[in-house]
Amino acid sequence: MREIRDLFKSIIILLAICLVFAIFIKFNNNIDNPHSEDKSIIPVAFDGSLSYGELDAAFDDVVIYRDNNINSELLGNCYYGLFVNETDKYAYASKNVFKRMYPASMTKLMTAMVVLDKVNSKQISLDDVVTVSNYYDLSAEGGGINPLVIGSEITVKDLLYTLLIQSNNYYALILADYVAGSESAFCDLMNEKAKSIGATNTHFVNPHGLDDVDHYTTAYDMYLIIKEAESYSVINDIDSHETYNYVYTNSSGVPIEADIAATNYFIAGLAKLPANYEIKVWKTGTTDGAGNALAMYLKKDDKEYVVVASCGESKPLLYDAIVTMLCLVN
Repeated sequence: MREIRDLFKSIIILLAICLVFAIFIKFNNNIDNPHSEDKSIIPVAFDGSLSYGELDAAFDDVVIYRDNNINSELLGNCYYGLFVNETDKYAYASKNVFKRMYPASMTKLMTAMVVLDKVNSKQISLDDVVTVSNYYDLSAEGGGINPLVIGSEITVKDLLYTLLIQSNNYYALILADYVAGSESAFCDLMNEKAKSIGATNTHFVNPHGLDDVDHYTTAYDMYLIIKEAESYSVINDIDSHETYNYVYTNSSGVPIEADIAATNYFIAGLAKLPANYEIKVWKTGTTDGAGNALAMYLKKDDKEYVVVASCGESKPLLYDAIVTMLCLVN
């Protein structure tokens, strides 16, 4: 009889050990696979490469969990979309928010933050005059034509304003070289910044956002990035401009006056926001890989909101989808 009791105890202990081991394996598998079907409270921002202590920002900012699509039919042919009541931490709409995508020029929000971190730490100044010392050519990649040849001079402030308002790709490279000495060193700073705010499914290999297979983010990470950008007073000021006028000096020392206009249709008056919304921070993006993208931090009455979306078919369809999402708020 005693032998039977001992055998029974041994079986119970063995089953308990197996149960604990199974739970451990299941938990770790869920973490290592951020795109699993599991609907647990582990945020998809966790990619398995960091400890929990390093992910406090990501956990604090969770508004939606794995593979949740909310009112996704309202987004039509959009690649992805996310609309969040930031005040109440509530998602009104979401589609493919955890899938890897090209950020296009929305990248420049991170570029601007890295530059401003150097300004805020007094390592550089907005009034610094930058002398262009490198030759840049992004024309083959669809990056436009650089107005600043070697020997041209321009302030950090004007580089930043044009970077965000006009989305100038070359000014991103000039800033990267000035701040970090090289594009790759600057991208290291961008990736460190992304990691620090919990955007762990993001990786940057350039400061302008032209398509590269190793340059990616998610709509959820863009939500985290634009939230962080909104905390910078300079970015808020830049994004309040519909147009901007500045002067740079060409290689012959001749002052050149330039006028630029915002690429955001809502700012430019080419699309109309629903009533009572105020745009605080925004960034557009357009590439073959990303389609037409827009991220915005908005305020309506006493609440704040974030919207991120991309549509490959046309800009009007993108803005229509964003208006549809914004109208979900009464």
